[in-house]
Amino acid sequence: MIGNHLAWGNSGYTILEEGELDRQTFQLRVAHYLVCMPTGQALEGIFTFDEAKREIERLEAP
Repeated sequence: MIGNHLAWGNSGYTILEEGELDRQTFQLRVAHYLVCMPTGQALEGIFTFDEAKREIERLEAP
């Protein structure tokens, strides 16, 4: 299940939460994060939050 999204960087990249819904609390238990390009297509792989931020920063580097 996809949870919240967070815009990151200057080019329109997005970090998405992905995990499972806790049936007792109805909250998302985040397992990992995905990185989506400005086109909306997700990059291959899963990331920690810090890894996702670094990957976007790497992709945006000149």
